[in-house]
Amino acid sequence: MLTELQPFIGRFHPLLVHLPIGFLLLAGALELLSRVPRFEGVGLRRLMPTVLGLTALTTLGAIVTGNLLSWSGEYDAALVGRHQQWGLMLGVAVTLACVAAWWRTRAEGAAPDRLYAGAFVVALVLVAGTGHFGGSLTHGETYLTEHMPAPFSGRASASTTRGPVDPSATLVFKTLVAPTLDARCVTCHGPARQAGKLRLDSPEAIRKGGESGAVIVPGSASASLLVRRIFLPTSDKKAMPPRGHPAPSHAEVSLLRWWIDQGASFDLVLADAQVTPDLEPAMADRLGPVDLGAPSILSVRVQPGDPAAIEAVKALKLRVEPLQAGSSLLMVQAPPAARAFDDTALKALEPLSAQIAWLDLGGTQVTDAGLSLLLPRLVNLWKVSLDRTAITDRSLLPLGKLQRLESVNLYATSVTDAGLKALDGLPRLRSVFAWQTQVTPAGADALQAAAKKARVNLGAPPAPITDMTTDQARTDATAKKKA
Repeated sequence: MLTELQPFIGRFHPLLVHLPIGFLLLAGALELLSRVPRFEGVGLRRLMPTVLGLTALTTLGAIVTGNLLSWSGEYDAALVGRHQQWGLMLGVAVTLACVAAWWRTRAEGAAPDRLYAGAFVVALVLVAGTGHFGGSLTHGETYLTEHMPAPFSGRASASTTRGPVDPSATLVFKTLVAPTLDARCVTCHGPARQAGKLRLDSPEAIRKGGESGAVIVPGSASASLLVRRIFLPTSDKKAMPPRGHPAPSHAEVSLLRWWIDQGASFDLVLADAQVTPDLEPAMADRLGPVDLGAPSILSVRVQPGDPAAIEAVKALKLRVEPLQAGSSLLMVQAPPAARAFDDTALKALEPLSAQIAWLDLGGTQVTDAGLSLLLPRLVNLWKVSLDRTAITDRSLLPLGKLQRLESVNLYATSVTDAGLKALDGLPRLRSVFAWQTQVTPAGADALQAAAKKARVNLGAPPAPITDMTTDQARTDATAKKKA
């Protein structure tokens, strides 16, 4: 009987845990009002023992149900221990505050006031800490900081431009599958919580499976529990992710299924995988343009750039870095501090023309005159950004001769369909960003027809969701109906 009651009563913890928080906030509001001259004669202080008594009782209820819930074994023992310790200290602090509140209604003096004030402040601190640890158990330890702006979190900005992809060194699981599991599954199946005795935060844990057995069947996504539960109706209690949690997108699910069908190897590299055309957009969303049929730009070998030339470029406030550790190819980027960079300064890049693979001069003062002289020299140019500059179609003519070029950013320039035609013959062109230009949909279609794998982005709104296999899609559709 006790075994059956334990999980039933424990599930009331999320409900009860909010009551002491509410009562404590009410007590704080009453305390503040009691100090306002207008309410001094109302007798609000006489309510404090009752309110704090209710806080103490509900805190006790939350402690009892929380301990019962922890017996399920789904949660990280260390984090549960901290949550329980803070909860017990909160119960003691609230009880002391309640006793002090009752004492000061019956005795004058500094002692009851000091005890009350100290216990009350400590209780406020403890309820915040207890709530934080409880939230970490439920939502993961990074829940509060997940969307913190990059300058404060220390993470790279989401808008940070991605570097080149070397298919022979790109692990499929690490780059295409693990990010989805981390974002959608690890909250309930990770270090803090292991629902169903299952963890999905490491290859070892995934291989081990959970209380229902193996979650993946290598070579068969349709037979894998991990995939099958994603497609269960949201009304099914076994559907994953549970109702209320963001579901993986169609692209994320496609990559997961493809990886499992490929054998679910954690060591598989992209160069050895069989990639069908329908998966290329999902991969590009994760990795940027990837050409599996041509050697990576990183396979190009050049002599290291002249250190003096590199320092001369840096002196112009440009950022110069290796394209990848160990490579002599360079990324040259103009940060906001280098917005005055112009055609005259372009001459400083000429000694590094063989090494420059990624050139970002967006927002600078360069024009056709300077670029028409520099660009033909950049024989290993892989990626170029000329957005928000004064260039015209004239600057695209030399780009049409750079056989390694894969990505061109022309945002907010004066280029037209005629200029875009110069890129028709580029064998490795994958992406052209041409929003807020004079390029028309017809011009974009013409380039995409000529360069089969190229995609021209004109800044059009995304296509409406047509695949309704995920919870997210169903949620969006329901929201639209209600609106």
